[in-house]
Amino acid sequence: MNESTVVLLVLSLLGWLWWDSRGVAERATIAARGYCGNAGVTFLNDTVAWQKMRLKRNRQGRMQLQRTYFFEFASDMQQRYRGQIIMLGKKVESVSLDVFRAAE
Repeated sequence: MNESTVVLLVLSLLGWLWWDSRGVAERATIAARGYCGNAGVTFLNDTVAWQKMRLKRNRQGRMQLQRTYFFEFASDMQQRYRGQIIMLGKKVESVSLDVFRAAE
């Protein structure tokens, strides 16, 4: 394998990773928005931000990318709080919200 082939393979892998990550981030945004709506808080900025990525085995024992995103929400529009959503592959693994003051 020559050098240009290796460079092309690396660039292709990076392009695929970016494309796949955008799709997962969109799913995470939709899930976070829905979770906030069910919790009675306001999902802010209409986006999630990438925090970390690692390999993890799913329930079937296959390796998948686990991506962790954070987002911000507000309960009373006075203070911002942070939430976290973990995606395993393209599925939501967990969603959590920081402790927040309930709106009066």
